[in-house]
Amino acid sequence: MPASDTARAVLEHCLDAFARCGEVGSHLLAPREVLAQSGLLSHHPLIQQIGGYGLDDPGTSDHHILATRSPLTGRVLFLSHDGATRFIFDSGSRFLEAVREAHQRGIEVTDLHPEHLPLAEDLAALGALVRSLLEVQELHDVVVSVIPSLNLEDIDLLRRLAQEEDIFLGEAVGIAIERRPLPAPLPIAGLCAADGHPQVAWASARAVRRIRQLGQLTAFKAPRRAGR
Repeated sequence: MPASDTARAVLEHCLDAFARCGEVGSHLLAPREVLAQSGLLSHHPLIQQIGGYGLDDPGTSDHHILATRSPLTGRVLFLSHDGATRFIFDSGSRFLEAVREAHQRGIEVTDLHPEHLPLAEDLAALGALVRSLLEVQELHDVVVSVIPSLNLEDIDLLRRLAQEEDIFLGEAVGIAIERRPLPAPLPIAGLCAADGHPQVAWASARAVRRIRQLGQLTAFKAPRRAGR
C-alpha cells in the first residue's frame, strides 16, 4: 500500500469502487490482484514516479494504471508497450464507467479513450517535476508520457523541451499542441516545425495547421532553428 495518507486514500477509494461493481469484464483486476499486479510493474520508471497501481490485465502488456502520487494523483494512465503512453482518465471512477460501458457494448476500453486528455490538477507542480526529470537522460521517456498533461502556456518549459536533442520530446510537444491548439504555444510549434528531423517537424506542422483551421491565428512565419 502507498506510504502517504493521500495516496492510500486514493487507492482505497478506487478499490472499494471495484469491489462494488461486480463482474464487468475479465480484464479488470479484483482488489486483491491490484497489489500483486502492481508489484510486477514496479520496475518501470514511470510507475515509480507516479506511484502507479495496475487496474487491469488484458494480456497484451498494455495496462491502465492509477496514479497515487502528486502532481497526477487520481489520474489513470494508459501504459502502452508499443504505442503512446499517456494519462487518459481523470479518475478511477471515470475509468470504471468506461469499463462498464465497454462490457455492455462488447468493445474494448481502449475504444472509449477520450479525445481530450486530462491535465494535471497542479500544473505548476507537474512543470517543476518535468524540469527535474529532464536533468536525467534515462527519465526522458517519463517526460514524453506526461507532456500531454502539461500546461501549454508554460512557454519557457515548452521551449526547453523543443530544444532538447531527444527528438521524442519535440515530437510529443507538437502532438500535444495539435490536440490543444491554443494561440500561446504557436511559436513553439513553429520552432519544432522548423526542426531538421522529420518526426519532429511533421507533428508540429500539423499543430500549426490545426491552429489555423480553428481561426485562432491567420498568419504564421516559422522561425529558423539554429544548428538543426
